[in-house]
Amino acid sequence: MKLALTGISIAHSKSPQLFAAAYPHAPNGSYILLPAPSAEEAIRLFRANGLQGMNVTMPFKNDIVPFTDVQSDEVKAIGAANTIVNRQGQLYAYNTDIHGVVDSFLQRGVTLNHNKALVLGAGGAGQAAAYALSKAGAQVLWANRTAAKVEALAERYKVKPLSFPEAVRELEECPVIVNTLPAGADFLAALHFHPRQAVLDADYSGAPLYRQATAAGADYISGRSWLLWQAVPAFVLFTGRPPDVEAMKYEIEGRK
Repeated sequence: MKLALTGISIAHSKSPQLFAAAYPHAPNGSYILLPAPSAEEAIRLFRANGLQGMNVTMPFKNDIVPFTDVQSDEVKAIGAANTIVNRQGQLYAYNTDIHGVVDSFLQRGVTLNHNKALVLGAGGAGQAAAYALSKAGAQVLWANRTAAKVEALAERYKVKPLSFPEAVRELEECPVIVNTLPAGADFLAALHFHPRQAVLDADYSGAPLYRQATAAGADYISGRSWLLWQAVPAFVLFTGRPPDVEAMKYEIEGRK
């Protein structure tokens, strides 16, 4: 089985190590990095290399969807995919980021149903987070630098759109926060947390909110957790069998 990860700036991704941990005895298995300048080129390389499956990271999660043949209900709803499976030449698109978000909180004992949740950013990861939390029963507030973008999507996702200044004011009342903005985003410096909050970063390498959240006593959840819990269902889609989750956890948590 030949798998890959595509996106931009993927040289330091942990996905190859996760695959090796998930299936340590997989015969003839390989997982390669497939950098590309565009989603269209990523799909061309996918086919040219005879791959069976591919994980998709930023900035291709939205752009890659039109180049697939069949989309899951989640992909149709979100407009973003992070998992591509080749089935007899037909490319199937899935979004397992929704599991990465929800399971990251549930594994920490965080209640989502009827809780207020604030999502920051409206790219592919932010859209998956807003959709996933809404489906899990959370009251989702969604903020983006371009407020018009979340306003246009609010009805589809059943969320309340906010501007960044409004998000700062609402933050204290939200026990669940998901940040999909990159490290260094100016807005993040204005956020002030408290111990009754759980904060999940999408970016596990930059960890944009780590210092602020931990200094305030909040429960900080690294993007490594998101990476792990989106990878588990992705590998089931690739192989048809469950991976070694404990080995994957060790790769993520034990090898810092």
